[in-house]
Amino acid sequence: MALYGEGKIPPEIMRLAAEQTEELTQVEAAHVYSILKGTLDKLALVGVITVDPKVQAHELTQSVGEEITRMIGQQKQLETRFEELVTAQHTLRHLPNKSKLRENQAELLQVADSLRQSTKQLCRNLKDNPNVAENMSKVAAERQSLQLLLSTSLNELEGCRRLQPVVESVLAQEAAEVQMKETIEHERTTTSTVKTLRNDLRDEKVDHEEKMRDKKRLVSGLKDQLRDLKMSTAVETRFTARDSTAKNEHLRRLEQTQLEDMRKELTLVRQQIEIEANVHAATAEFLRRMATKLQEESINWGARHDEDLYNRDRDLEMLKQNHARDSGRLKDMEEKYRTELMLKQEREMKEAEEREKHEMEALRLERMIKSAVVIQAWWRGYTVRKSLKGGKGKGKGKSGKASPKKKK
Repeated sequence: MALYGEGKIPPEIMRLAAEQTEELTQVEAAHVYSILKGTLDKLALVGVITVDPKVQAHELTQSVGEEITRMIGQQKQLETRFEELVTAQHTLRHLPNKSKLRENQAELLQVADSLRQSTKQLCRNLKDNPNVAENMSKVAAERQSLQLLLSTSLNELEGCRRLQPVVESVLAQEAAEVQMKETIEHERTTTSTVKTLRNDLRDEKVDHEEKMRDKKRLVSGLKDQLRDLKMSTAVETRFTARDSTAKNEHLRRLEQTQLEDMRKELTLVRQQIEIEANVHAATAEFLRRMATKLQEESINWGARHDEDLYNRDRDLEMLKQNHARDSGRLKDMEEKYRTELMLKQEREMKEAEEREKHEMEALRLERMIKSAVVIQAWWRGYTVRKSLKGGKGKGKGKSGKASPKKKK
């Protein structure tokens, strides 16, 4: 109660009390003065009376002791049940059936909420347990404030016949009650909001635990899949490694076999090249000897040149025609060779050049052989005609010379 002597009355209430306070008549002032005076005397008498605090504390404590004892026993039962549920929860976590675990968790939440409410009620009752010394001091302070208010009101009545201090105290009390109601309503709303939030938090925890269990099951399944994948991957890796080793060994052996074959082929080709070189050397030596021999014979055959000039000119014309035809074919072949040469690699180009060189050499040899055959034929004819002429001359002449020996 906000009394006059406490110094807690706001200036707004004091101005409002001054506006609402009316001046009393002399009769009303005297009547009120006598009532307030009697009340003040009685309060002074009450202040003189003393009461033993121990006796009053014993009487007040006995009234609330039974209730506190009952609440403590109930709280012990809840604590025992809470411990039993927590102990059973560790066992239920390892069971495949999770319905009992969920029932245990729901009951655990209920017991925890009941234990929280019981503790709160016990604390409230312990807090409300009357403290006699403090109560007596509080009553004495309020009595002094009331005495001060009544004394001020008496002075105000004697001076201006007004009860402004009383009005101020009443208005202050009404404002305090309104503020108290607002505080209680705000506390009630806050409590309701807190309860709602706690319920939401509890639901959220249950949902979170359910999601965590699902995620744990999912993680367990993924771990099993990962383990299976690791095993299958290890088997496949070992198989792939062995398969790759076998393929590499097979390729190595195959390449080694091919290399041996190529070496043998290279040896054979070298032998053929050596044989060809020997044959070419022998042929060249033979042709040189033949050319020398032919040159020597051509000196001896000069005499037949005039006779066989017509035949040789005709043969030469035929050879020129053949040469022109062969030259045209050679040009066509060279054109094709150049066209194909652009599309082949350097190794094929070298081989083609070697082949062309061999062809030219073979053609030259063929021409030389043909020329040698023609010359031999011409020489045989010449020898035969000469021998025939020599026989006729021997039969006609008287002192003829011996015919020259036939050159081989």
